[in-house]
Amino acid sequence: MGRSKFRKYSQLYLMALPALVYFLVFSIYPVIQGLYMSTQKPLLLGGGVFVGLENYRNVLQDSMFWQALGNTLILSGGMIALGVSVPLFVAIALHELPFAPLRKLTQTVIYTPHLFSWVVVGGIWIQVLSPDGGLFNELGKLIGLSPVHYLADTTWIKLVLVLLSTWKGMGYNAVIYYAAISSLDPQIYEAATVDGASRWQKITKLTLPLLMPTVGVVFILSAVGALRIFDQVFILRNAATARTIDVVMTYVYDRGMREFRLGEATAASFMVTVVGLMTVGLLRRAMNIDETEAS
Repeated sequence: MGRSKFRKYSQLYLMALPALVYFLVFSIYPVIQGLYMSTQKPLLLGGGVFVGLENYRNVLQDSMFWQALGNTLILSGGMIALGVSVPLFVAIALHELPFAPLRKLTQTVIYTPHLFSWVVVGGIWIQVLSPDGGLFNELGKLIGLSPVHYLADTTWIKLVLVLLSTWKGMGYNAVIYYAAISSLDPQIYEAATVDGASRWQKITKLTLPLLMPTVGVVFILSAVGALRIFDQVFILRNAATARTIDVVMTYVYDRGMREFRLGEATAASFMVTVVGLMTVGLLRRAMNIDETEAS
């Protein structure tokens, strides 16, 4: 029976073979290689010495790792919270705009930052937030405020990183929400209009509840990379704020690339990967439970 089924669906299996090979070569093999490296202590002349779980113990006993993990949770938590909620309200506002050309122009403008790399975005905001001639500080001077070095002030830097990440990714998530809103059945809104519902009631009683599955998808997508934030921190960190905003991925970079402690760097990265997978699995399970209860 098994062989006959294989023959019956052989063409489908053949079509799936390239994707399977790609997955094995670029996903499974790197994980296996990383797990192997995390148990090695590299030698200067090549190769390595097997040290078992020593690299994991060193990472877990390193206070810098725990500080970086705490910074990661704070920054990623803020990025997820704002990155999921702000684009939702932006998408609803876009949908409510009656003037189509203005709506399309606004979509283009807010989506443009997503197309830029963090190198470009970082360069722009370093100039905008500069204490000498930066737009924010020049506006502050007009109302009598003293210049603030936002990117070198430990009080401001975390908030700045969260806001910049939200600003950069807002257009992408807003497009997802807007597409979901556009796909809603217009007859629902027509019926609500006949019943005398106001625009605000349509948003709160119809649009928001119907968008909850899409919000869940965006939340999961944001949570997948929550522990692996790197680009924005690496671009905007400096000597004054490094300890305040260093995250796990910059910890891995410093240990691996700068100090050549590849075993410890790989061990830290592998632990973050496992925790991330467990977190996403728990979130998906919780969402499934909620959907079951709702049904």
